[in-house]
Amino acid sequence: MRRNPDYGAEWRSSVPRRVPHVTLKDGTQLLRLRRRFPRAERWGLYAFADPSIAARQAPVFWHATTLKQVVRVRAAPPARRENVTPLTLSSFTVGRTAAIGVDDAPLVLMKGPGVHIPLEIHDVAVLTNPFVPVFEIDGFADLNTQTELLKRLHRFAEQAPSAGSRPAFAIDERLHHALIALDESLRGKTYRQIAITIFGEKKVAKEWQGPSQFLKDRTRRLVAKGTELMKGGYRDLLF
Repeated sequence: MRRNPDYGAEWRSSVPRRVPHVTLKDGTQLLRLRRRFPRAERWGLYAFADPSIAARQAPVFWHATTLKQVVRVRAAPPARRENVTPLTLSSFTVGRTAAIGVDDAPLVLMKGPGVHIPLEIHDVAVLTNPFVPVFEIDGFADLNTQTELLKRLHRFAEQAPSAGSRPAFAIDERLHHALIALDESLRGKTYRQIAITIFGEKKVAKEWQGPSQFLKDRTRRLVAKGTELMKGGYRDLLF
């Protein structure tokens, strides 16, 4: 999305360009909004993120309506559940962003390597206080999806913090290559030059003129995939 020129133009004309956020003591990045930003919402965001900041450093707050699946949580006071160990947001040893929209319902996005788990929590106080989670499931049709999300969320609470986690795209080589192909295409590079960047000059020299045209076709598909991601396909990567 940050590579999309239309997004860049909308960000430059937005007021304000940067909505202030804070970092809680546990490291959670928190954005609290007093009004909606409809233009940002069209891109799937609560507020615009600065596209000039590198993706790993830019705080991005995805809007609840963009996420295909959300874990719904009601926070019970620890004193009422004596046999259950209370949690805090820091119990989940992954990256965390939280957004509180005008409805005052916090949406917390847990970000592990290649996995995003959104939590819609019906209590603002849990952002800083211990709580016992009570999960909500909307009927049997929702059961399988929610069960898988809860398993992943449980792993977030069990795993030790990792200082060297791989970025999400490192887990999917095709997506990684698609972003490289997109960047090179936006710089005006030819398909052959793009292929050299991704696969190396030796492989391209050997296979580019081959009868199967496999490498050419693969490079074209990578550019097409990268363009698709930039123009809205990024939403398919979010839960």
